[in-house]
Amino acid sequence: MKPNRSLMYLLIAIIIVMTATTVQAESTSADEESFNMVGYTILAVAGFGWVFFLSLLGSAIYLIVKKSRHLYEPKHPVRCK
Repeated sequence: MKPNRSLMYLLIAIIIVMTATTVQAESTSADEESFNMVGYTILAVAGFGWVFFLSLLGSAIYLIVKKSRHLYEPKHPVRCK
């Protein structure tokens, strides 16, 4: 399946936003820094999970829309006697 250009732009935008929010955070001590790293690691894993889930959802919607654009004609229709 060829990746859609708009989907790629959406994924790039999500990655940029996620990294921009982590850069803005500042820590004052070493204990808080280690806590922030653990928190950011958990957020990164959750973010990848959401990206995976939304990509599956988007591809399913895309396939449904693609399939519904033309009328379904069975190859071997059942005929009544």
